[in-house]
Amino acid sequence: MYEKYRTMAFDLSSTGVLTVTFLLAEKLNAIDAEFHRELSTVFADIGMDRRVRAVVLTGSGRAFCAGGDLDWIAGETPVTRETTFFEAKKIVDDLLNVPQPVIAAVNGAAAGYGFTMALMSDFSIVAEEARLSDPHVAIGLVAGDGGAMMWPILVGMARAKRYLLTGDPVVGRVAAEWGLITEACPVDEVVPRAMELAERMAGSPYVAVQGTKKALNAILHMLSSVTLDLGFQAERVSAVSPDHQRLLNEALEARARRRAAASVKQ
Repeated sequence: MYEKYRTMAFDLSSTGVLTVTFLLAEKLNAIDAEFHRELSTVFADIGMDRRVRAVVLTGSGRAFCAGGDLDWIAGETPVTRETTFFEAKKIVDDLLNVPQPVIAAVNGAAAGYGFTMALMSDFSIVAEEARLSDPHVAIGLVAGDGGAMMWPILVGMARAKRYLLTGDPVVGRVAAEWGLITEACPVDEVVPRAMELAERMAGSPYVAVQGTKKALNAILHMLSSVTLDLGFQAERVSAVSPDHQRLLNEALEARARRRAAASVKQ
């Protein structure tokens, strides 16, 4: 079932814990067209895999997922953008519908939809110093892919507006204090702690666990039916705005300067 995936690796334990590792470490597991397309099918595939009793999501390298890849975003056309929005809505819906408990092992930075995936997981175990953010507004985009749904329900509207309207980051230990994430711990304990929790979920009465998750996620489905459609519609408009083009170009130029400076140091 999982052989078709190229941007993720899968490891299924004898106890039914499926570890999914994002494989784009060289670019901090930023989401490009292929990764996005595979995210739009993987959660449905996992949900249909009766061998799986719990899921751990994590990133290779030093990041969990840095959100959308700037080169991919810059190369979008009106046609590809519509496909992207269709896939984005499906990713959210499929992640909410996965019957098995999902644990995000956030081993490093998580931004944009990368962080939203962690927030939409049933548990989020995060490195204490990991920078967490939803910086859509920083490149002139509406935070329409789930952040506006998850932040208010987890930390209240005041903090949601403070961080979604600015795109400012928060570190893992602070996010844990707020209740934005489940737990923060030293980076070398993130995956072991997530695996411990996954093993516990895998060994729990699955009918009771999955039924309770379904009842709880009904609340998120209600929010999704309002917030996501509106958010994606607004994000479509922002994606063709002059501000988005200007800020995206500035971000690309800033990245090029950083890379040039790093190469000189080497």
